[in-house]
Amino acid sequence: MTRPFSCLLVVALLVVVPAQAAPKSGQEGDASCKQGQNCKLPDCLCPSLEPPGNFESLDDVPQFVVLSYDDAVTVTNKDFYLDFQNLNNPNFCRITMTFFLSHQYTDYTIVNELHRLGHEIALHSVTHKSDVSNYWRPGNESLWMQEMEDLRKMIVKFARIPEEDLKGWRAPFLELGGDEMFSALQQLGLKYDCSWTTLKYTNWFEKPNQGLWPYTLDYNSPQDCPLGRCPKDTYPGVWVMPMLDLNDNKNQPCAMLDTCQSEDGELLNDKDAVEAFLRRNFLVNYYTNKAPFGLYAHHSWFYEGTLNKTEARKEGYTNFLLWLSSLEDVYVVSLDRLLAWMKNPKPVDEIASIPEFRCPIFDPETTCPSHNKYHFGPENNIPPSMSSMYMTACTKPQPPYYPWLYNPYGLEDIPIQN
Repeated sequence: MTRPFSCLLVVALLVVVPAQAAPKSGQEGDASCKQGQNCKLPDCLCPSLEPPGNFESLDDVPQFVVLSYDDAVTVTNKDFYLDFQNLNNPNFCRITMTFFLSHQYTDYTIVNELHRLGHEIALHSVTHKSDVSNYWRPGNESLWMQEMEDLRKMIVKFARIPEEDLKGWRAPFLELGGDEMFSALQQLGLKYDCSWTTLKYTNWFEKPNQGLWPYTLDYNSPQDCPLGRCPKDTYPGVWVMPMLDLNDNKNQPCAMLDTCQSEDGELLNDKDAVEAFLRRNFLVNYYTNKAPFGLYAHHSWFYEGTLNKTEARKEGYTNFLLWLSSLEDVYVVSLDRLLAWMKNPKPVDEIASIPEFRCPIFDPETTCPSHNKYHFGPENNIPPSMSSMYMTACTKPQPPYYPWLYNPYGLEDIPIQN
C-alpha cells in the first residue's frame, strides 16, 4: 500500500492520540446506543470515532474523500466539473462527486449529464432564500418539506433522474433546521443529511476527540452544533454525514472552502499554497482515524480566482486530486457511495465487492436527447426581482408558468412572493 511517508513525521507531531485510543461516542452523551445489540447495520450505526467493520488495522480502512458543490449547475460551471471526469479511483472507476442543487438558474440538461457520468445529484432547496433569520431559522416542518419535495419533483421531471437516486439533502447556508428539518427528511424518505458541521469532532481541534464517522439518528447525537439548531428527537434510519471543519491558514475552522482564510492571500494567488493547505488537512485526518474527508465548495470559490486573473485555486485543487490518485487506499466518492460502504463496510482490497463501487465499461445512453430552452417573463410568474428567466430542461412542452415552490411543474397560476 502506498502511503506518503515523507509527511508522516510532520503529521505525527500534530496527532497526539492514536486512532486505537479514540473513545466511542457512547462514552460521551449517547450511552444508550450499543452497536451490534440495539443498533445493527445496515439500518443503524451508533455515532463513533472509529470506522465500522471491526477491522484489525487502520490500513484495511479505505480513506474516503468527498467532493461536493452547492447551488445551480449552469453552462458557466459545466466545463469545470467535467474537467475531472478522467480522474480515477484505485479500482479504475471514475471519481464521483455530489451536487447539492438549488433550482434558480440550474440547467437541468447538464444535471442529467452529470448523473449519466455517475455523479450524485442531491437536494439544496428550491428558493435558496438569503434571509436566514426570517425564513430558514424559524422554518417549520411544512416549509422544510416543501423546499425538499418540490425540488425533488423538479429534478425528476426536468432532468429525468429517477426519484430513488435522490438520496441526500444539504440546508442552505448550513442552517441546520432542528427537529423540523429532520422530520421532513424522514417523512420524504430521504436517506441522509450533510448540513451538520462539527469543530469538536475533527482530527485537529482538540483531544481526545477525533473525526466523527457517519451515523444514524436512531439515538441522540453527541455532535456539537456550531450552525443552526441540532435535533433533539431521534430519527431511525436517517443518516448524518458530518461536515468536519477544516483548519485554515489562520488556524480557524471552516466547513466550506469558501470561508477558509489565509494570512497573505496565498489561498487565492498561490497554487502551491492551495495544494499544501489541502494536503495538510488531509494528512492529519489520514494518519488519525481516516474519517471521511470532505471538501465542500461553491463554484464561486474557484471563479473568484479567475476574476482576479489567477487559476491558483483550480490548479492547486487539481494537483491535490492528482496526488490523491497515487494513494492506493484513497477513494474520491459521492456521498451516496460513501453511504453504501457505511452500510456494508469492506476492507480496501475487497471494495469491488460492493455493487455501488463497480462501474460500467461504457457510460449509459443519455436519457435527455433534446435540450429545450424556455424563456419566462413577468406574465409567467417569475420572481419579482427578475425581468426575465431562462430554464433549460430535457422535457417538452414549456410550462405555462415558471416552476417554483408550491408550483414545481409550473402548471398553476401562482404569483411568486418575495
